[in-house]
Amino acid sequence: MKTILITGGLGFVGSNLAEALVNGGHNVVLLSRSDGKMKNIEDFKDKVEIEHGDITDFGWLEGVVLRHKPDVIFHLAGQLTSYESFEKPLYDIEVNAKSTIVMLESIRKLGKPCRFILGSTFWVVGKPEKNPVNEETPTAPLNIYSANRLASENYCKIYNKVYGLDTVIMRLTNTFGAKEQHDNKKKAALNYLIYKAYKGENITIYDRGEFFRDYLYVSDVVSAAVVIMEKGVAGECYFVGTGVKTWFRDIGKWLEEMTPGKVVYIDSPDYHKRINVGSIIVDNSKIKSLGWDWAVSVKDGIKKVLDYYKSIGA
Repeated sequence: MKTILITGGLGFVGSNLAEALVNGGHNVVLLSRSDGKMKNIEDFKDKVEIEHGDITDFGWLEGVVLRHKPDVIFHLAGQLTSYESFEKPLYDIEVNAKSTIVMLESIRKLGKPCRFILGSTFWVVGKPEKNPVNEETPTAPLNIYSANRLASENYCKIYNKVYGLDTVIMRLTNTFGAKEQHDNKKKAALNYLIYKAYKGENITIYDRGEFFRDYLYVSDVVSAAVVIMEKGVAGECYFVGTGVKTWFRDIGKWLEEMTPGKVVYIDSPDYHKRINVGSIIVDNSKIKSLGWDWAVSVKDGIKKVLDYYKSIGA
């Protein structure tokens, strides 16, 4: 049994990961700014410990790490949209970059081994010159959020090389699934579209859906996180994705088949074009070499999300 600390523990990926780790017999500590997402852990809230605080309160954050002396830290918290990062650029540095440094320094003070797993994003690549992308693809972030995530990746590599810390980078593609926000069009675009379609509203898709992404259902994110925790090599970065192109025109077609919603195509706004990475898929051979593979297709994942909305009366 390991003691595992998860920042952003009540959030989308964090809560799903926490449930899997609890079921795996681990002692799980969740860090969260508020109780606003307690519903995400309703089924197992008595089996985890919750520490409330803001990860930009660096004294508090260090104290939590030193007090619990975790064997593993998953750093998943942060300002997670490009739009918010431009609205609050200085806060984005605090929450997405400085918090990483604080935890790495805290681990140095622990006096015991602790694996630090950074939840990063495909956005660090920017707009790729060719697909698929992999861990060696040059990075050129197009927004402040991804620039700060890339800085955190570099901190992890530096602390591994200089101090020998056990750091691993988990670089996620587009994720979706149950417990994700469904009412924020600036975040979780697919969940937002699924929810609007579920309610019978129009689904707005840019540029006739002639672009693709690498969408990953949350249960596959969780299984990848567990594999990286158990088998990932210290100092390495792992892209987590399916390697399968999901065209947005197909997403629109599936939503019209499964819901009363209707697709409306519009041109993407200029701001979106300036920060958008365009079409992207990943080469997932590195994480597959650890024994991981994805299991849920995008179409099946959409069905699961629709069933989830029905079950909670959304």
